[in-house]
Amino acid sequence: MRISSLSDDLLLKILSSLRTKKCPFNLCFSPNDGSFFGPWFQNSILNMNLVVLKLYKSILVYVPDDLEVSLSSLKTLHLLCVEYENEESHRRLLRGCPVLEELVVDKTDNWSVRSSSVVIPSLERLSVLNQYRDYEAYTDKLEHESYNDRVTINVPSLKYLDYVDIVDYGHLCLSEDMPELVEAHVKLVCKNPEKLMRSLTAVKRLSLCLFNHSMVQHRIGFDQLVHLELCGCSPKWWDLLTWILKSSPKLQVLKLNQCQEECFCSVKPIERWWEELNTCPIKPIEGLPFLNVTFHLNTFEWNYYNGRREEKKLVAYILRTAKRLKIAEISAWDFDPEEESQILKEVASLHRASKSCKLLLGF
Repeated sequence: MRISSLSDDLLLKILSSLRTKKCPFNLCFSPNDGSFFGPWFQNSILNMNLVVLKLYKSILVYVPDDLEVSLSSLKTLHLLCVEYENEESHRRLLRGCPVLEELVVDKTDNWSVRSSSVVIPSLERLSVLNQYRDYEAYTDKLEHESYNDRVTINVPSLKYLDYVDIVDYGHLCLSEDMPELVEAHVKLVCKNPEKLMRSLTAVKRLSLCLFNHSMVQHRIGFDQLVHLELCGCSPKWWDLLTWILKSSPKLQVLKLNQCQEECFCSVKPIERWWEELNTCPIKPIEGLPFLNVTFHLNTFEWNYYNGRREEKKLVAYILRTAKRLKIAEISAWDFDPEEESQILKEVASLHRASKSCKLLLGF
């Protein structure tokens, strides 16, 4: 028998009887269970030794002023497209999780909380998602009311971050430093991404897609970065690539990809500023040491390579200067077979500084 087939009264009785503090357990609520979650949460959840709690859609989270949440054993919390009675309910719930290690917050199509805070010293993994599946309904709603989405993050023990917000209408993320951060996946459309990006400077593995490159202007560098995956779908993304190469002296892996989200624009022509990076030796930037940006590079991949003049310069530069390069993999854009073959032949003819470099060409 499925739990959703039971009456609300019976479910409350069953859940209220689970009061042991010796045996940790997990709970997962889906849409059909949402009608009884509110009263049960208020009356019974404080008596449970929860380790994992997952709430999914059509569930209203309401934490009254007089209720003190104390989920002292909770390690994993997923809040997936749930609704909140008010912003304070969201804050009180998180404040009551003192040993939380993993938090997933999916705000997709959620209008009940426009300002949220994640202040959890113990947190090690954080995912904040905002993807808006019904884009037309979303934009129609914004035509009739203002919208200002603010997220505040303070998670000093964080090791993994997944932050995705692909539509921007006043979105702002404020974040404190994350000195323990190992890996971050950031896909963000907003006017001030530097508010988040300046807290990620200790990251070692970074997957990045930004539509605003103000972090270049603010000189945000990544001196511990060894692995970079960069999306090439936004305007002037080469500005961002150039800056990261210059400010990441330990970079070993560089992968250039293409996002598939409909709200992202197509690849834009490369700007003339690329000439600066193409000049060898590299000129030092104020505050940064004089260095060869490809000194440690051992892996280079480019998907959707289209063979434009400036793109050829980048590939030629990396192959010419990366003396430790082991693998260079280039796959062409969707051209006709003859054009693709010609583009990849040109790549194959380029000089390689690394004698052990394996060049892989694909379509």
